[in-house]
Amino acid sequence: MADSAPSTLNEHGGEAPEDLRLEDDYAGPRNLPVDTVTSLDGTVIAYEKSGSGPPVVVIGGGLNDKAMFAPFAHMLSEHYTVYNVDRRGHGDSDYGDPEEYSIHREVEDLAAVIEVAGEPAAVFANCTGGMVAIQAAADGVPMRRLGMYEPPYDSPKATDEQLVELKRLVAAGLREEAVTLFGKDIVGFITDETLEKIKNHPAWQAFVSMAPSAVYDTIISQQHNAVPFDLLPKITVPTLIISGRKSTPSIQEACVTLADRIPDARLIRLPDEGHLYDQRKVAPLMADFFI
Repeated sequence: MADSAPSTLNEHGGEAPEDLRLEDDYAGPRNLPVDTVTSLDGTVIAYEKSGSGPPVVVIGGGLNDKAMFAPFAHMLSEHYTVYNVDRRGHGDSDYGDPEEYSIHREVEDLAAVIEVAGEPAAVFANCTGGMVAIQAAADGVPMRRLGMYEPPYDSPKATDEQLVELKRLVAAGLREEAVTLFGKDIVGFITDETLEKIKNHPAWQAFVSMAPSAVYDTIISQQHNAVPFDLLPKITVPTLIISGRKSTPSIQEACVTLADRIPDARLIRLPDEGHLYDQRKVAPLMADFFI
């Protein structure tokens, strides 16, 4: 996400931005056709395809849709064929069956997009999407390289009570309340002080439209919160992890652990970035790495 203004410490130990400046995130071309592929369980997954060259697949984190990563995809499309994906429940993708959900459904979604590409792809995954990508790489989904920004391992784990309440709000159609619960209490990128400002931001409606998907990211938080030490040795592709030095200390430390335990991995730490970051700084690093 875009570079942020001065911020306040949130309950998760990281910084909650006072101004998300999401206009920068949504600033890429919005006239691309939307293509789809059907995942193994029948869920339709949407993506935008742009550029030419070796394939790169982009997946986001919680409440991230492909529109948010339009600038990132646009920058990479100067050198690569970019598949900018809506994870299930996000943007133009189907929601799927929440009763059958697990992280492995999203691994199947990623594999379906890579199959469309026709060859092993480089993958860039943001936040929770990095947890999906790590599982996929360990499971042998064909990748050429793996790039991630801060998979949020070791961040505060969602509680059973939070998941039950989130499901209740979604079922009742109370999407703004669901986004508030997810953003403020579960992942901590919203504070009481910043809530009204974010509600008045144009991106808020995108968040609200994706509110049901927050259930999936909350399940991932519950079930996959700890660094998956058993999976990391199975990741055989070159891997780049990027982390911001203003992020939650636990997430920063988890990124160090990932770089240490994945056989062919390195870590770049950006001094002025937090968990919400400037795509213009990260995209060139990934573009160089994906060569």
